[in-house]
This record gives sequence, C-alpha cells and structure tokens, in this order.
Amino acid sequence: MELQTINFSYNWNGKLNNKAFTTIRIHNPKKYRVGELYNIHLKGIPQGTAELKAITVLKGRQFNDYISYMDTGYSRSEMMDILKRMYPKNEIENTVFDFCLLVYKKDEPIHEK
Repeated sequence: MELQTINFSYNWNGKLNNKAFTTIRIHNPKKYRVGELYNIHLKGIPQGTAELKAITVLKGRQFNDYISYMDTGYSRSEMMDILKRMYPKNEIENTVFDFCLLVYKKDEPIHEK
C-alpha cells in the first residue's frame, strides 16, 4: 500500500528539520491515524518518512500560546490569523483540528537546507 503524503507549503518554526515535529490539520480521522507512516513533503520536495505518534483533537478556541509557538513560532493570535487565511470558509474558533506529533523514521536522514 502506498503511503499517504502530508504536504507543507512552509516550514513553520523550522520544525521539519527536527527529528520530531507537529502539524495542525483539519480533523480527518480517515487520514491521520496513530501508527501510520507518511511521506513528508515541503513544497513538493520529499523530506522523509515519518510515523504519526500521537494526535490531540482540539477546537480552534483551545489552542494556546504553547501549542502555537511550538508549531508555528508565532503567538496564538498570530497563528489564528494564519489559520483564518488558510481556511477562509471555516469559523476557526469552532473548527475541529488534529494536532499531530510526527517522528521521522530513524533509518532515514533528515532533509536539511
């Protein structure tokens, strides 16, 4: 079975250069499942294969500075503005998100810029 891909348009907070990183995605239990492997791409360029280790399901209003700074490098209010631009049709405060923790497979080098 072919691995699903998680695409990133921007390397927020330089997180994709770390062994472990987070991503905030619209809730999708069919796509994001603990234990699954994913191809990680940045602007179409493969970065490696990562395992989804944990998911926390949150509504936008539950995001705080801790999550926001770790994931994007920005405060909660700045991150909420980013999410509003990314998902203009959604009421972000009430949108359900998957806060995913991914870890690159150990046998693969981490793509560095």
